Amino acid sequence: MNKRTKISLFLLGLILLTFACTTLKTEQKATESTSFISQDKLGNIYQISDMKIIKYSSKLDTIQTNSIFSKGRISSLDTRNPMQLVLFYKQQQQIVLLDNTLSETNIISLSNSNFDWIDLACLSNRDNAFWLYAISNQELLKTDKNGTITNRFKNIGQLVRRDINPTQLVEYNNQVYLFDPSQGLFIFDLFGNYIKRIQLENAEIVKFYQEKVFFRVKNDIFSYNLVSFDKRLEMKSEEDFDDFEVGKSGVLVLKSNNIKKTITQ
Repeated sequence: MNKRTKISLFLLGLILLTFACTTLKTEQKATESTSFISQDKLGNIYQISDMKIIKYSSKLDTIQTNSIFSKGRISSLDTRNPMQLVLFYKQQQQIVLLDNTLSETNIISLSNSNFDWIDLACLSNRDNAFWLYAISNQELLKTDKNGTITNRFKNIGQLVRRDINPTQLVEYNNQVYLFDPSQGLFIFDLFGNYIKRIQLENAEIVKFYQEKVFFRVKNDIFSYNLVSFDKRLEMKSEEDFDDFEVGKSGVLVLKSNNIKKTITQ
């Protein structure tokens, strides 16, 4: 092997090493999870960060902490029943129930022959059951408290006459909401009947409180009144933030793992 060949191989190795490191950094960044917050009807505030959940009082004093490292990344948290919190682990296809002390009370596995891959899950407040959604076949499912299917609503895309890709599933005030950032909010009754769609321009995420749906557009938070259909700007921010929540404490924003109360318009 001559000197020129050795130099060429050395340079090729450097190029490949640089590419591998860049790819690794990109993949690591893509898998990083973003923290999010939620608030229950008693005013308690919850923060999720990767595999850790923290419970605060309405004054943001820490009440409890639980690190559930063995179960992986938490995909969503439903806190509407303060006595039974619902954690959904999408990659593990598990629903984990916690009590008001953040202690685990039950694990429901969705990895069985009765389910397709479940992308979204939330609590049904009427009977402590669950709503599930499978994007692959656009199917809305209702289960009992043990995770056994009780109702199956197929072909949701055909029902709403759109090919939807929802990122949130919420039951609120006796209605079920599927939120697709590119198409808006799809509303169903508790029997799976489609009611209507609310178009929320450029919305990224939605939260519900009282008779309103609050939604984020870039760094601004708007509200849409589900009764009067009025829309208004609730908060305008010059800085980016990770998540927001609306409840008894007003509008809260989460940035760099810090929760702050904000002043609305």
